[in-house]
Amino acid sequence: MDSSRLEHLLKVIECGSITKASEELGYTQSGISHMVKALEKEFGFPLFARGRSGVEPTEDCKRIIPAIRQIVRWNEQLGQLTADICGLTVGTVRVGTFTSVSVHWLPKILKQFQTQYPQVKIDLVEGGDQSLAHGLENGLVDVAFGRRPETLAADWVPLFPDQLMAVLPSGAWSGQSFPIAQFHKAPFIALPEHFDQEVQQIFRDKNIEPEIRFSSTDDYTIVSLVEQGLGYSILPQLVLQGYRHCGIQALPLDPPQHRQLGMVVLSLENASPAVKKFMACAQEMIQYKVFRSCIDDTI
Repeated sequence: MDSSRLEHLLKVIECGSITKASEELGYTQSGISHMVKALEKEFGFPLFARGRSGVEPTEDCKRIIPAIRQIVRWNEQLGQLTADICGLTVGTVRVGTFTSVSVHWLPKILKQFQTQYPQVKIDLVEGGDQSLAHGLENGLVDVAFGRRPETLAADWVPLFPDQLMAVLPSGAWSGQSFPIAQFHKAPFIALPEHFDQEVQQIFRDKNIEPEIRFSSTDDYTIVSLVEQGLGYSILPQLVLQGYRHCGIQALPLDPPQHRQLGMVVLSLENASPAVKKFMACAQEMIQYKVFRSCIDDTI
């Protein structure tokens, strides 16, 4: 079976519209409609039902989506393997990431990787741990930056420990570190729990119950609220790299706490050549002394 037709089918599923999918793929609407009808005839059942805003996959179609994604992924890996044998590195690497990684040091890795492997395309997919794990499991993400997964059977390559910092209004604390116990009953500005599992676990382990005043997924919003004296927060040191001159003070926690960042891949052994080379590049960049200096700087 021509895997390109399966890729086009996945695009229709993703867009929920034959018209939108045809525009993104650069084909006519009639061409994509004809392709869908041909696949329906080949499979022996309808793939889509018309909804109010477009098309929706039928229950039978939903059952075969994981297999379709796997076939497309295997076909891409085959192409990469044959190219690798010929001394070329090609293909696409879908990288799952989150804001602090995307903003502060992923661009350095991408620049180095593209210099070494200009024929490899990089697609960035942003999200929290749960959404990235879902992306890995369903073939939407090849490799993801993040914590060691708790529920997903996957390989994890540790990169570095990212220190958690107390974020306070400027001048709020005179010490060199901030006792975790001080957060008990204190006004607190939080990330949603699925974005901030380490902090929630620290509070549970130490029986600390801060008063959650605000919650936001945006780092800049949290820092701005702290700057205005609306509460305290805890953010990773990597996140705080971009806020050196704001009206906040960032202090190490007492006792010190870290989140361990790494790369997650479903199977390191079965990863494509392009994915393996990307992971090797990321590891090399993290270990590079000049690059590490931008991570290890204190706030």
